Amino acid sequence: MKFVKFTEKYQSLAQSFDCENFVINNFLKSSDALDPNQGITYILLDDEETQIVGFYNIGMTRIDQTQIVEKDTYYYPMGGWAVINYLAVTKDYKHHQYIPGEKYYYGDYILNDCEEKICELRKKIGFSFIMISSTEEGYHLYHDRNFYDDFEDDMSIFLKESDKKGHLLYKWVDDLEFE
Repeated sequence: MKFVKFTEKYQSLAQSFDCENFVINNFLKSSDALDPNQGITYILLDDEETQIVGFYNIGMTRIDQTQIVEKDTYYYPMGGWAVINYLAVTKDYKHHQYIPGEKYYYGDYILNDCEEKICELRKKIGFSFIMISSTEEGYHLYHDRNFYDDFEDDMSIFLKESDKKGHLLYKWVDDLEFE
């Protein structure tokens, strides 16, 4: 298996990708996954390079700290954040251990590669945090197994309505062990 940057060469493989989430599937199948304005997408290919096992998409944002003083709300920039816009495993590999006998699954393997890429990016552009808006199903992968914390009450970003159903999680980049 190997990770590669998603390009037009792999679009035909994306058409059969199914992580059992309509929105995430459609992102990979659309031209958005190739659009650098939507982040950069990386895929994990199987050994034969005939199937996309999983993928992730990394972008950037800014997080603000909100402070309410009397009737006014003030926003103070906390700095730049790497955003994992999407991370998914196809249903064929979901809940399968990457390392047999260990609690290390394909989702963990894909997240690990994503975090390594984020560390490489940090050396070029600088930021302090990683953010992800997790589905209910993915919450245990990030929060329980990989130590992402829930957003605190005074942290804010501009959310789409569809994002409000998920869990906003974050992690300090300094907590990663790749650097």
